[in-house]
Amino acid sequence: MPNSHKTAAINQKFRIRLYNREFTTTWSPTYTISGTMSPFYCCLVAILSLALASASPAAASISVSTVQPPVVPTSQQFLRVHNEARAAVGLPPLSWNGTLLLDAMRYAGELRRDCKARPLTAWGTDGVYGRNLYKGYGRHTGAEAAAFWVESRRWYDRDAHRCTAPPGRSACGAYTQVVWRATTQLGCVRRPCRCARRPCPDVIDTVAVCEYYPPGNDMGQRPY
Repeated sequence: MPNSHKTAAINQKFRIRLYNREFTTTWSPTYTISGTMSPFYCCLVAILSLALASASPAAASISVSTVQPPVVPTSQQFLRVHNEARAAVGLPPLSWNGTLLLDAMRYAGELRRDCKARPLTAWGTDGVYGRNLYKGYGRHTGAEAAAFWVESRRWYDRDAHRCTAPPGRSACGAYTQVVWRATTQLGCVRRPCRCARRPCPDVIDTVAVCEYYPPGNDMGQRPY
């Protein structure tokens, strides 16, 4: 009978603290009660367990940040597309050259004035370096510019050393420069330019220049 009285007193004390929210989450009962546990006590233990769980740091919400894919540098984009095209025909990869890059930057600076891919007259390195030009409507990556040059390989017949590009498509010279066996070094740049055509004076387009050394496309010679 004394044990039953003690059990009832403990349960009553828990009920008062629970409804008044005066219980502490660090306290745990040290009483051992023998016999069958009452349904009320079972419910009380379950409620207290939930309260302890909600107060635990492990139950706090965790903010998950989105990991963005790494940005591939423009130089690596140009190199990757060039070297993949060369590997496809059994040629060694090109290496990046800072001098070629500087000349390509100056050349692209002139092209962006009127936002056109047009050969410049009397450029100081004509004949010293090979050169590919690109103009794309809208914003384009270095990989997209290089892929445009490589695309003309579908019209290049190496056995006949002939280009069968349809009207309106660029000739195969850009591709043959990419896969010119004697070429070993590369420097490229892309630049945004403001569309000069009407009615889109505020649209941003892209020009790109790649320069090659030694230059390719020698008259009458196959690239590889």
